[in-house]
Amino acid sequence: MIEGLWIVQFHGPQGVGGGVVVLTRGQVLGGDSGFTYSGTYELKDIFLKAKVSVKNFDSAIPNVLGIPGNFELLIEGKLQGNDINGTGALANAPDSKMVVRLKKTSDLR
Repeated sequence: MIEGLWIVQFHGPQGVGGGVVVLTRGQVLGGDSGFTYSGTYELKDIFLKAKVSVKNFDSAIPNVLGIPGNFELLIEGKLQGNDINGTGALANAPDSKMVVRLKKTSDLR
């Protein structure tokens, strides 16, 4: 049910951004025009928790949290059909909240 290709949108203190992620067998893989995302997730009932390493490969592209370089995100959300709505925060600064929304676009075969 959760495994597939997802569009992800971020709303943070420095603006909005988006990318794509693949969720498969507990693994998160994805990216956008300036960052790669890799990590793990677990789904309990309809509640998702993920720990994602975000790596910047183009320093000219800012992120929605306004911090330079690489960082770790902790994401929590609720699965509702083909949508996940939740929040994300820096692993080392849990008060650095942002809104995270995902929409499933394709199942894995």
